[in-house]
Amino acid sequence: MKKLQKKQASINYLKQLLPVAWSHNPLTTLKLIFNLNSASVQTGKHYPEAFYTAAFWLHHNHPKTLLCNVPFFANSGSLARLWDLVEILYGLLLQQGQDTAAQRLHRDRGYKLLHDRVMDLLAEQLKLRMESELKPPSEADDKEGCTTLFVTGAAACCTPNNSEDDHTRRAVLLFESLGSRIFSPESDQSEEWELLRKEFLEPLDEHRRRMYFIRKPCVVKKYLEEVKAGGSSIIKPDALLPNDIIRYVKDKDVSEAAELQWKAMVEDMYLKQKQGKEGSGKFKNCLAVCNITDFMGVPIIELAASLGILVSELTEEPAWKQKVISLSPLPDERPLLHSLQGSDLKSKYEFMMRTCISKHNQGVDFQVVCDLILEVAVNENLKAEQMIKKVFVFTDQVRFGGCSTSCKTPYEEMRSKFREQGYGDDAMPHILLWQIYDLGGWMSRIEEPHPRVTLLAGISDTLIKSFLDNGGEIGRRHLMEAAIADEEYQNLCVVD
Repeated sequence: MKKLQKKQASINYLKQLLPVAWSHNPLTTLKLIFNLNSASVQTGKHYPEAFYTAAFWLHHNHPKTLLCNVPFFANSGSLARLWDLVEILYGLLLQQGQDTAAQRLHRDRGYKLLHDRVMDLLAEQLKLRMESELKPPSEADDKEGCTTLFVTGAAACCTPNNSEDDHTRRAVLLFESLGSRIFSPESDQSEEWELLRKEFLEPLDEHRRRMYFIRKPCVVKKYLEEVKAGGSSIIKPDALLPNDIIRYVKDKDVSEAAELQWKAMVEDMYLKQKQGKEGSGKFKNCLAVCNITDFMGVPIIELAASLGILVSELTEEPAWKQKVISLSPLPDERPLLHSLQGSDLKSKYEFMMRTCISKHNQGVDFQVVCDLILEVAVNENLKAEQMIKKVFVFTDQVRFGGCSTSCKTPYEEMRSKFREQGYGDDAMPHILLWQIYDLGGWMSRIEEPHPRVTLLAGISDTLIKSFLDNGGEIGRRHLMEAAIADEEYQNLCVVD
């Protein structure tokens, strides 16, 4: 009961926010509406009820914008699916009580416009599917370096799967509406649908059950193969993310190309840092804590290690350059400062895997991390301007929702320790605790329980890119911009 009440409260709050947000920035609001429906490999979570609520609001308040973006549902891989259009039509129908779709289509011009637009699109897409030849994935697609894509389309909207969806189809007159657009007027629609099911829909459904996934060549490896063939002259320094590069530094086919790409990326970021370009230069006094454990999956380990190595290479102060912190095994859990060994990315990564990985799932106490930083500073006789300005903690455990005093009290204790050693507030680092491992699959979130402590959870390519482009600066606006930065969102448009 409490969960339902909380969900309803969230929906009610969304209804209040929508008109305010739209008046402030319509296009950004539209993108955020579709973000509610995002279901990617990385987030793994979407909020259909919130999305449909916002879509209903669009229909009632900005119907032309919703109509204009109907084709988007056919071209988007993760933000919108054709079945969502059917659900929107059904949800709008339920809002009018006992009205049938036929009654609503007769008296509600706005609903009829949307219904016609949706059915036109579904019919068009269905014809394209019918005309295209189904080809199962080839053996070549199964080799290493491929990613998976879920098969979807208009045919799936017409494929029987469960009684609830079948009721939705009947309620919005799906088959009647599509039949009038696909079959000739003199034909018997029931016979045509039966033939279509046997010759197309059922084989497609069987194909989907057998294959479920289709594959496409990995763009990362394809790019590295081009670098291997063309040499360093064709390298684009920002073409790949650090975790993409480190993943292929172990691939003997493209390892040399991955090393070249890494070198080009670091040199480009370092040059911008020296030139003081906007968003750059903020990694020059930074230190990474890599809390890598066996509980993390390989992609998460690669992300933590690659960001840790990158930060160590961009740091300019000799006392911190090429250094990274890890946690010692239980029961000590002491932070250890390592000098990365190796002359290239592969050797440094291998060093981290030998030295920094832990077999225990343990949290990070930023107090003891600051103790270590202060100890090094005192031993090296560092001045305030040589001190670490930011500490990035890449971990799988961050506690959200706590009282601000839970961060304030230990931070104030650290401030006293720094002052005792002659360091002022300007020598105290800002700490970003980034939970890059999230079993729940929740969307990214951020909290700032203390002016010098930021808690971040979630991973996506756009969030990692925002982190790099902004020199490690991450705030609520950065998080929002990263959430709607994918190319798919750029196809959305506002017309009313």
